[in-house]
Formats: sequence, structure tokens, C-alpha cells
Amino acid sequence: MLDVASGTGEGTCFLVGEFQCHAVGIDISQVMVKRANEKAQKKNLNIDFKIGDAHYLPFENNSFDVVIAECVVCALNKEMAIAEMIRVLIPGGFIGIHDICWKEDTPNDLKVRLKAIENESPETLVGWKKLFSDNGLENCSVTDKSHLMSVWMESNKKNLGFTGQLRIGMKVFQKWGIKGVKTILESERIFKSPYTGYGIIVGRKPIKD
Repeated sequence: MLDVASGTGEGTCFLVGEFQCHAVGIDISQVMVKRANEKAQKKNLNIDFKIGDAHYLPFENNSFDVVIAECVVCALNKEMAIAEMIRVLIPGGFIGIHDICWKEDTPNDLKVRLKAIENESPETLVGWKKLFSDNGLENCSVTDKSHLMSVWMESNKKNLGFTGQLRIGMKVFQKWGIKGVKTILESERIFKSPYTGYGIIVGRKPIKD
């Protein structure tokens, strides 16, 4: 399994621990890769985290039976990233992502604003499925998990606690001033809006005759 933009490796470690599979994770951040490898070693898990760009995956064609990405494709060049995920996937293998989804009636100014402050361009559920199909994947399916957005955000707040949230706020203020704090609050408002959802998108690479 390949985890694209694996971050600190939390999701990768969970999946490997749950299913006892071998995994590779790539992330463009050296700091994230270091933390992920430390986490995997501490948990005694068979995972190799490496530095790599999701747009130019450092692997041969047909290298993995499963490729996943967690809430990151919307912040990438989607076409390039998905094409690379398909390239390194074996015929008959599966791609699975979960990512932010716009509702069908989302105002365009909200989309433009999220792109400006977070550099993220989500699709609707229909749009994600079309993106997979247009890139040659078959048996594509989408599952709406929008109810998890509020659960995830509240869980993050709970894990951070008041002190953790205050610490992050102070770091943002010190680096970007009041404008940075306002940007974070605006971003949170967008993610909490009724127009923002979450979905799981899965597709299979065809087996050629």
C-alpha cells in the first residue's frame, strides 16, 4: 500500500496495525517524514516513510496494489496527482481517497475564497467520481461522509485543548499578525458551513487483456 502525502503517518500506522499489511508513505516535508518514521518504529510497524512529491511519485509503474490519500488531493494539481497514483498502481489495484467535497449548490464566491486562503479546490461528490472515471478508473464509487466533518473538527479541538488552541493562535499571530488569525477563523467558518462536506472516493485500475 502507498499512502500519498502521509504527513505524520497517523493514518498509515492505523491501517498497517489494523490489517497487518506492508506500506510506504511519501510526503514532501522532511519534518513530517522524520516524525512518521519515528512513530512507525515506536509501534514496531512495517512502514517505510520517504520524501517525495505527489505530482512525481518516486516509484516504478505498477508498484502497489492499493494507493490512498487522506484529505490532500484537493490541495494538489488533482489531474497530475491522480494520474501518478494510477501509474504506480498495479492493474486491478484500487485507489481510495477521502477528501473535502462541495455540495452541489455551493456559491462560487465560497469556492474562490477557500482557494485563496487554503489553496484547496474540492470537487462535488459527482465531480470527484467523474475525475476518477475520466482518468480511466473503473467501478468508481463515492460515499458521502459529510457528517464526519463536525466530528473531526470537534475531536481536533478536544485533543488540542484550550491551551493547545491558544498556543497555535499565538504562533499564527506572531508570524502573520491579526490577519493570520482572521484567516484561520474564516477557514474554520467555511469548513463548518452547510456547503462543505466530506467523501470517500474509490476506483479500480482496469486489467488489460
